[in-house]
Amino acid sequence: MCDAEEDIFFKGQPEQLYDHLTCPRTLMLFTTEEGAGAHCHPGAMRLSIARIYDWLDDTLGAAA
Repeated sequence: MCDAEEDIFFKGQPEQLYDHLTCPRTLMLFTTEEGAGAHCHPGAMRLSIARIYDWLDDTLGAAA
C-alpha cells in the first residue's frame, strides 16, 4: 500500500485499507522531503517506481 505524505485526494485512506487487510502487507510512505509527497509521487517517479519494484522483487522473488 502506497501513501503520499501530502496526498490531497485520499488522505488517510491508505492507512484505513492497510489496517483492514488480513493478508501479509506493507505500507510505503512517500515523503515531501523525498520529493514524493504528492498524490502519485510526480516529483519523484524514479524513487517511487524503484521502491515499488524492489518490494515486488522481495515479495515475489521470495516465493520462487
